Amino acid sequence: MYSIWVESSSKQLTQIKKVIKTLSEEENKDYFEPHVTLVTNLNSEHSAMNVFDKISKKRFDITFDTIQEGTTYFQRLFLTSTDNTNFQNSIIDIEGWPSLWIPHLSLFYGNELPKSYPSKDFDNLIPVTVTFDTLVLSETGPIVSKWKEITTLFLD
Repeated sequence: MYSIWVESSSKQLTQIKKVIKTLSEEENKDYFEPHVTLVTNLNSEHSAMNVFDKISKKRFDITFDTIQEGTTYFQRLFLTSTDNTNFQNSIIDIEGWPSLWIPHLSLFYGNELPKSYPSKDFDNLIPVTVTFDTLVLSETGPIVSKWKEITTLFLD
C-alpha cells in the first residue's frame, strides 16, 4: 500500500517529535516522523504517483488546537485542527477523495492509549501552528518499521 502525506522541516515540531519519541520508547513501539496523511490505501506506486501529481504543491500553515483519542491503531492519540481548509485545498483535485477523511497528526499508534496519557507533558503541546513544506510518497502498511519513502518534494 502507498500513502501520501505532508511533513514540516521547521522547528515547530520539536516538542511533538519529543512526545512521539517518548511515547514510542515507553510503549515499545516504532518511532515515526510527525506527518499528516493526505491520501492512503493507494494500491500501486503508479497510481500513487498519479495522485501525488494532483496534490497542490504550495506550502501551508495549520494550527492544531485539540488532542483527541481515537479507536483505531493508526488514530489512537492525535492532534486535530478546527480549521482544515488548507488540507482540503491541497487535495481538492483528487476525484473521489476524501470520503470520511479527518486530517490529523498522530502522536501515538497502538491498540490502547499510552500509559502516560494524560499527563502534564501534554499541557503545553497545543495550540501549535505548523508550516507544512514537504510532500512525501511512502510505501506503507501495518508495520511502521517497514515503511519506505519513495519520493519527497519540497513545497513552494
